[in-house]
Amino acid sequence: MKKMLGVTVGVLCLVASIGAHATNVAELIVRGTIKPAACNLSLAGGGVVDYREIPASSLLPTGFTPLAAKSVGLTITCGQNSAPVRVALSDLQTNSKVIGILGAGFSEAQNFGLGARNNKRTGGYSVTLKDLKSSGRSLSPIMRSGQGASWQNSDGKISQTPTQYSWRDGATAVPVSVSTLTGTLEVKAVINRTQDLDLTREVTLDGRTSLLVDFI
Repeated sequence: MKKMLGVTVGVLCLVASIGAHATNVAELIVRGTIKPAACNLSLAGGGVVDYREIPASSLLPTGFTPLAAKSVGLTITCGQNSAPVRVALSDLQTNSKVIGILGAGFSEAQNFGLGARNNKRTGGYSVTLKDLKSSGRSLSPIMRSGQGASWQNSDGKISQTPTQYSWRDGATAVPVSVSTLTGTLEVKAVINRTQDLDLTREVTLDGRTSLLVDFI
């Protein structure tokens, strides 16, 4: 109904306009957007980092327990035309974050939650971007604090959105174009103090992070 009313009013206005300001010139406007093909992002093993069974007896009662680092292969493919791209990570369990669990050298923006059981927070983990390569050359990670911010060198430790990551092949922090990129996501999990966990039943590590890759 709204569409029909809008068309009717438009026709009446056009008739009135022709009567008052007759013209033999009209403008034809052609619009559209050509979008590049989206990049494909894949993680080895389906992106699952599995610490399997962790004996409760191996955990510290009054301190945080770091687990061994595990790696997941990362591949980004952007078709035949190379272009600069960015990667951003969002923590889907941010409400379960344990403040300070990662220790020195990490910020809270780099702290990803491991879920919770009975309102008891399980722990946290860090993600580090490593071993970046494209067309046989090694690349180094760079980052910016958000859209429109300046790029700067990075140690690869990933902060959550709005921080974005890309890569350089020289001394200057400028994103380099790639068609295919491989790398590694190194995950280091840390378990909360057992005094702060509900160990009457099994506790499942439930960290979930969303990765987004897009053209810059």
